[in-house]
Amino acid sequence: MSIDVELTDLAYGGDAVGRYEGRVLFVPGGIPGERVRVEIVEERRGHARADLLEILRQAPERVEPSYPLLTDCGCQWQHIAYPAQLTWKAHIVRQLLVRIGKQPDAVVHPTIGMPNGISPWHYRNIALFSIGPAGEVGFKLTDSHDVQDLEDCQLLHPALDIVYRCVREKLINYFGDSLSEKIQGFTIRGAIGAVNSNLAAAAESVKPVPALLSLHARPGSLIEDPQQLANELITITPGIVGVIVERVGGRYGRVVSGQEFLTDMILSHRFRVSSDSFFQVNLVQTAVLIEKVLQMLEPQRNEVALDGYSGVGLFSAFLAARTARVVAIESQPSAVIDARANAALNNQNNITTLEGTLERILGQLHYRRERVDIALVDPPRAGCHPKALQALQTLAPRNICYVSCDPSTLARDIATLCANGRYRLVSAQPVDMFPQTYHIECIALLARVGSR
Repeated sequence: MSIDVELTDLAYGGDAVGRYEGRVLFVPGGIPGERVRVEIVEERRGHARADLLEILRQAPERVEPSYPLLTDCGCQWQHIAYPAQLTWKAHIVRQLLVRIGKQPDAVVHPTIGMPNGISPWHYRNIALFSIGPAGEVGFKLTDSHDVQDLEDCQLLHPALDIVYRCVREKLINYFGDSLSEKIQGFTIRGAIGAVNSNLAAAAESVKPVPALLSLHARPGSLIEDPQQLANELITITPGIVGVIVERVGGRYGRVVSGQEFLTDMILSHRFRVSSDSFFQVNLVQTAVLIEKVLQMLEPQRNEVALDGYSGVGLFSAFLAARTARVVAIESQPSAVIDARANAALNNQNNITTLEGTLERILGQLHYRRERVDIALVDPPRAGCHPKALQALQTLAPRNICYVSCDPSTLARDIATLCANGRYRLVSAQPVDMFPQTYHIECIALLARVGSR
């Protein structure tokens, strides 16, 4: 049965929102302000999901998707004009801070979008591709194990799209009909800033960039001579400096040709990034993120800064140049190795990188009565561990900068940090690291109550 619905909002997750018979109705592909005809496909207590059948009244922000094949692979918002995407992202952050974060007066600044003149496509420096059962090569469809076959990838930086096309063709020719039995997927990572110091210009460049390729062998598969395959991929693909074939002969087996890390550059700082280490996916906006964090946190020369979930030391490098000392905490072993190498690469001897979970090491810092004047945390999507938040409150830095790729867990953790009155939310700044998608990067500044 089809019904007509007025759409009034956008939810975190990408769906438009309407109401039908007192229930919230989620409609993928809709835009607030539209009247649509839909069919309910899933019903739950209090809400339902519906497929969009027809647009009866179109929103002025609606545009024709540039790459329809990517719509169901994560680019849920390409039917919304880019300026409107930015407006809705700030709106969603504020909604979540009010509802989950218990911050009715939350100040949320307008979302910082991609720079003028730079396309909100071709921005990713890393992507994971999957292999489907019939040999499809591309992205997994949302909430599905099916794979959308893609001859090229418009999300990747143009130089890495060339790498993708070469790797795709080579794997199809090398394995033939047995491709899906041998390879589960592959990850391409590129060092865009190593070749292009002007990252805004880099987004349009097709000059080869250093790239790492990680092939993920299907568990239990037998790949004959993986070393030869890795060597051939390096030979034929522009820019590839290393190929890692993972899970060869079992979970921990790996074959390496070339190097296992890249060295990238952001704002005149060099960063070694291993194949297993996390790094931001949009380098143009990463530079914006760094500058905004420093502006909000206001580090002072005589202060000790904490960098929690510090990864390869991205924020540590910039904090170290402005403070007396940085204590960086990271649990991923490869990232810790990278971070220590990066301190040496950037000639910074005032960074101490500690390996372990944030909650455990913060407890040790408190036990030793170590001083922390300002703190930055950049946790994974799941947010901070509750004990880490408790330890942060106890250490009582004057400012906490919380960098998040999930505004719902950001809001949850802000509610915790502000619950006992020790901290207050100053403001939140969304930065669009993921154009065409509902995903939102956000920086929140919290100040200790009573501090200047």
